[in-house]
Amino acid sequence: MVPAMASRRAVLVLVVAVAAAASVAADDPDYSYVPGNKLGPENWAKLSPKYSACNGGSAARKQSPIDIVTKNAVPKPNLDPLTRTYVATDATLINNGKEISMTFNGKPGSVSIGGKAFSLKKLRWKTPSEHTINGQRHPVELQLVHESDAGSGELAIIAILYKLGAPDSFYFQLKRKLAELAADRCSYGEQDARVAAGLVHLRSLEKRTGSYFRYMGSLTAPPCAENVYWNVLGKVRQMTKEQIDLVTAPLPAAAKQNARPVQPLNGRVVTFYNPPNSTISFDI
Repeated sequence: MVPAMASRRAVLVLVVAVAAAASVAADDPDYSYVPGNKLGPENWAKLSPKYSACNGGSAARKQSPIDIVTKNAVPKPNLDPLTRTYVATDATLINNGKEISMTFNGKPGSVSIGGKAFSLKKLRWKTPSEHTINGQRHPVELQLVHESDAGSGELAIIAILYKLGAPDSFYFQLKRKLAELAADRCSYGEQDARVAAGLVHLRSLEKRTGSYFRYMGSLTAPPCAENVYWNVLGKVRQMTKEQIDLVTAPLPAAAKQNARPVQPLNGRVVTFYNPPNSTISFDI
């Protein structure tokens, strides 16, 4: 009698768990970056009412990424200098089957945007770059995601573009951990692959900030919320082919190219900050 009751309880728990999982899946439908796929970028707004902002074709939308046309960028010398002080922080690498990201278990640092404080919450890699400059994509875009300390839900994202070239010292410390992440073949959609990265030194990500382009935009994945101060650095950094492979190897084949297509500007103004003695990789 007792085993039968235990068995019924186990079945009930299983049914509840499956129902809960189905509810979560229904609330947050899957999506993909594969053009032409029914879950692809052009169809995100159709997948759920939660994703309605992803309709970048609407003239009212302020979606990201965009193509930054440098000759149209408006110089604005009174913008924030993006001064940051990042400290070494315990971190975790995550592969959710769509992108590689890094979260922090402490407080790695912050940046001030328009007099508002934003704390660094995560890094995420996009291959190729999501933002284009004068129509040109780069092999990698690293996005440093900062969240408003005021609890407003606003985000400030600093985007670093990379071209193929010399090794970037930031990735030396991640080589073994990214390889470990690539070896974890989890069932994407059901669970994420996670690797403890230990103490990660972020100081090199502060360097060569200087010039940047700013505009108001959105998240580049569902729900595409339009509450983001985008700051795309004007100095392109370099990384090797091996380093690029490190940040793409953990991803399934369909997600190795995980850049959302550029979205209409819809009348938005892109401003440009270029302090004295700053290096910029593009013609202005």
